[in-house]
Amino acid sequence: MRNFIARLSLEGRVKLIIICLAAFTAILFIFTVRAYSEDVPEPPGRTNLIRTSYSTDNYSVFECSGSTVAARGRYTPDRVRRLYIDKYEEYTGSYSMNASEDGSYNAELSMKPEKGEHLLVVQLSSGALMKYRIYYNDTNGWYFPVNGLDEQNRGVFDHIFDAPAEASALYLSPSADAGEINTALEQIELLTETVTGGIEDDYSKARAISRFISEKVYYDFDAAGTDADLGTIALCNVLKNSRTVCGGFANLFCAMAEAAGLDAVNIKGGVTHSTQPNVVTYAQLGDGRQNHEWAAFYYPAEERWVWVDACWDGAGDYKGGEWKPGKPKYMYFDISDEAFSLNHRADKAERRLYFSAKTETEPLEVQTEAQGEPLPEITSQVTEPALSETAPATSEFHPQPGEVLPETSVPADTPQTEVHEQPAENSPDTVLILIIAALAAGIAVVAVILINILRKRKDN
Repeated sequence: MRNFIARLSLEGRVKLIIICLAAFTAILFIFTVRAYSEDVPEPPGRTNLIRTSYSTDNYSVFECSGSTVAARGRYTPDRVRRLYIDKYEEYTGSYSMNASEDGSYNAELSMKPEKGEHLLVVQLSSGALMKYRIYYNDTNGWYFPVNGLDEQNRGVFDHIFDAPAEASALYLSPSADAGEINTALEQIELLTETVTGGIEDDYSKARAISRFISEKVYYDFDAAGTDADLGTIALCNVLKNSRTVCGGFANLFCAMAEAAGLDAVNIKGGVTHSTQPNVVTYAQLGDGRQNHEWAAFYYPAEERWVWVDACWDGAGDYKGGEWKPGKPKYMYFDISDEAFSLNHRADKAERRLYFSAKTETEPLEVQTEAQGEPLPEITSQVTEPALSETAPATSEFHPQPGEVLPETSVPADTPQTEVHEQPAENSPDTVLILIIAALAAGIAVVAVILINILRKRKDN
């Protein structure tokens, strides 16, 4: 080898050095990519079995064994269409599913994807997608992560803060206007009576309310993008505009639940969020930022609190001044503690008795000509009718620790693109790639310069 190098000209030696440096850079790049792609943070715990909901009409039971995920359950009135791993719709492996007329189904999916975090997707016949965080590695195969938040989340119900009437009034009217408050409460009573009419069971009432809100109220991305204030989530405006952000969804559910005789509370906490610049990953969920609000109600028949996130079950978005209809899901009503902890962390619970803010002042005059008619279908070409101006269609869904919230605080909110969340891809760090690319480019430039210098010397 030494003799070989000795026989090389100066120009040849420079070229050899350049080739060695380029090869070293390429090897470094390959190993960096491999290290980053394989070094996926493992969750603190794992389970091979999870039930998605305590409901008997809308749930799945997933059981993992090696490279196979078996599923069974029942969905009504919507039905399960298929089961797949997100980004692996054209999977390599085997898949089978059987569905019955009563909405029950069983399916089995077997595949070996890349190591790391994925989403197990249940697609309903309506097109709605329900996604659950799941992991895969060569040692354990498929499994669901366990982070302990399921027990921690339940702790908020041991320290419920009862908001005074003055605070509840602000969630009805941002200016606490008596007429505006009374009008909103009157409209809420009318909506609740229409949605829950004929339903006796508390659980079915709450489900009908949740589904109505998920179908008829749109997520306001325009408001969320401008740091939504109290006016955005105040019920007088939610009823008028039929759009709001997560705090407004929670307020409307709790107010309608109160009108139906249910005990409901607003829950404030953190959720996984995949949109920059406020990324909250699953690993950060336990102590991440507070960025979401939802609800829960107490079901006396089973002596338990039931989670309700009508926002994340929501069907439509309002964005860029356009109404964009979608498909409501049945994922976040009575979702199980284990499934909920995959993307929600509950911090605080507040009971806002909205009807305690009612006064003797006469309500404001409102448009009533269209009452009794169902809400028309919304398209992006038409103006969304206000909930306050039109009565809703009759519900089709019959059976179906302790820090407290400040009294007048405005729930923090961010656009909830997590409803369609994608986990972070297992890709190399962008900055490191740029550094390596710059190093390679630098080597190339130096090579060109040295070769030109050598050629000039040779010519002279």
